[in-house]
Amino acid sequence: MIPEILRQHDAQFFVIYASSKNANFFYATGFKIPDPAFYIIGDDGTDLLVVHEMEKRRAERESKVKEIASLKDLGFYELLKEKKNPSDALCQTLFELIRTHGGRKILIPPDFPSFLSFYLKERMDVEVVKNPFSKLRVVKRREEVEEIKRTSDAIIKSFEHALKILRKAKTCEEVRNEIELFLFKEGFIAEDTIVSSGLLSADPHDIGRGKIEDHVIIDIFPRSKESGYYSDFTRTVLLKKNHEIEEMLEAVTEAKNTAISKIRDGIVAKEIHYTVCEVLEERGYKTIRSKSSEGLIHSTGHGVGLEVHEEPKIFENEDVIKKGMVFTIEPGLYYRKVGGVRVEDTIVVKAKGCEILTKYNDYITLYSS
Repeated sequence: MIPEILRQHDAQFFVIYASSKNANFFYATGFKIPDPAFYIIGDDGTDLLVVHEMEKRRAERESKVKEIASLKDLGFYELLKEKKNPSDALCQTLFELIRTHGGRKILIPPDFPSFLSFYLKERMDVEVVKNPFSKLRVVKRREEVEEIKRTSDAIIKSFEHALKILRKAKTCEEVRNEIELFLFKEGFIAEDTIVSSGLLSADPHDIGRGKIEDHVIIDIFPRSKESGYYSDFTRTVLLKKNHEIEEMLEAVTEAKNTAISKIRDGIVAKEIHYTVCEVLEERGYKTIRSKSSEGLIHSTGHGVGLEVHEEPKIFENEDVIKKGMVFTIEPGLYYRKVGGVRVEDTIVVKAKGCEILTKYNDYITLYSS
């Protein structure tokens, strides 16, 4: 894919400068590194990772890149003595490397550092393109799906732990802390876990605070400390009888399950989204199709992998869904004077249908009828 993009743009190299916190860098190199490094792919077969000297031996052992070089190998420290400024020395090191390998034009992703891009732009042809690894990451390999399954399993365990806490907890903060601590002990990092109750739940991304009221949205989306893979799961828990909230929850549950039943290899993303809208509209709720500021006010889902939000987007778009894609289905309804509800599962697409990776009861009550 990368050589083809280089040919299309008449370029010789694609260059990334990032740490492994960047999902595309980590996907491309398979190397965990805290500080930025250069990853360079060329039309001549170049597959090169440039790291600090202290990371070189580890990169040779752990990365999946063909060739490893250190900044020392490329003369960075001699240039630093001359330039005095580390940024200037880094820029010239990269430029000299590209030039000596016959580079006349390079492609860079949108998040490429500006100080490097400005320097190179003055000396060669530079074009910004969408990072091609974003597309490569959309369809997951079998081992990636397995990692997302592991994260999904941990989420379900943490949610069951949260249900036990909910019977006694007084505040959203208390439940959130319990979930995140539980996951950390299991080997997962969870941040800004949504535990939102009462009217605050009408804002989909309000993480919640204060007293737990008649219902609570719990949205858990951790990543594995080891593999870096996320999963995503939401349930709305009913703590007291509330007829309006209960009807909303029944509607989004039906919408989620109807949409999931239609997922298959070859379906178009907007068909899944419109299915959710139709179910909710038939029940009398507003959706984003009518440009409403209440009701369903977000897309139906998003891809999940090395980022918690990545491609594909399940919305009003023409993306063709393919076997191996992993994404969420998460219809919700939000009304400022009532509150909000949401149910969400992460699924993997199969040739016929899909598999729910976060399978759990949809309708959860913790009160006696």
